[in-house]
Amino acid sequence: MTDNYLPEVFEINYKHEFNGTKSIKLINNTLLVNDPNPELIDIGRVREEKWIEFWENIEKIGIWDLEEEYMGCTLEGGFTWSVKIIYDSRELNSYGANIEPKIVIGDKIFSVLEELYKSIEELIS
Repeated sequence: MTDNYLPEVFEINYKHEFNGTKSIKLINNTLLVNDPNPELIDIGRVREEKWIEFWENIEKIGIWDLEEEYMGCTLEGGFTWSVKIIYDSRELNSYGANIEPKIVIGDKIFSVLEELYKSIEELIS
């Protein structure tokens, strides 16, 4: 695996009042995943093909097109989230409360955050 595919910064945080907290943070070649228990995953050994597929998936879900802020009404049991990625010449810093970005693929609506988590799972599986 070449370092060309590693992002400079990769942080995802999700906090739900009732369902707890999830987070993913890149530290050197290791992902620190809290879901809810901490786990270290060495991504320095991920094959180049998987990285290419990961970045293609990120492109498809429109991650680079996210707005900076998504704010919904305040609800009891609400949630907050944030995504920060710096990779190549691109930078994303997006966050929200009680609303999340969606993407339409064909005739279906998907959560960008859920699709991002799926892409990460495929990368590290």
